[in-house]
Amino acid sequence: MKKAREIAFLGIICALSVVFLMLGSILDVLDITAAIIASLLLFIANEELKAKSLMVYFATVVISLLFTFVGSPLPAIEYAIFAIYPILKPVIEKTPRIVSYILKAIYIVLASCGTVLLMSFFIMPFAEPRTFFIYLLLFILVIVLFDLLLLRFKRYYQFKLRHTLKIDRFFN
Repeated sequence: MKKAREIAFLGIICALSVVFLMLGSILDVLDITAAIIASLLLFIANEELKAKSLMVYFATVVISLLFTFVGSPLPAIEYAIFAIYPILKPVIEKTPRIVSYILKAIYIVLASCGTVLLMSFFIMPFAEPRTFFIYLLLFILVIVLFDLLLLRFKRYYQFKLRHTLKIDRFFN
């Protein structure tokens, strides 16, 4: 019975994530927002089921890429970049503090460069190089704010949201 509940929970998280990513691909303005909301859903799955949340990550990426005929594939690829961080963050934070900061900085730079390259390919292929540098700085800021959001959301989820949504009773 417990395995069936886990599978149902992971399926609901995956379905909600795909819906948010599809909305983000239809409304091009919300592409990064949809990827971050879907990442928060993955964070919830990671809090409850740890390593099994990787299945949600891969399933969401594959399913959302299959539905790119509706809109652009940009939110699905951004989700692939951003959503791995809620899974990596607990592993990174178990390392010593200095190593943790270095690993976070490496992720921030790589994810920002990947997102800027993605935007240069899909959205603005003939833009000036100066605008890419500005976007790189903006994405670094977005990922730092995303890290702070995860820190706050973790507290909120553990103390309030988990009980309100009755997830704590679901797995008992």
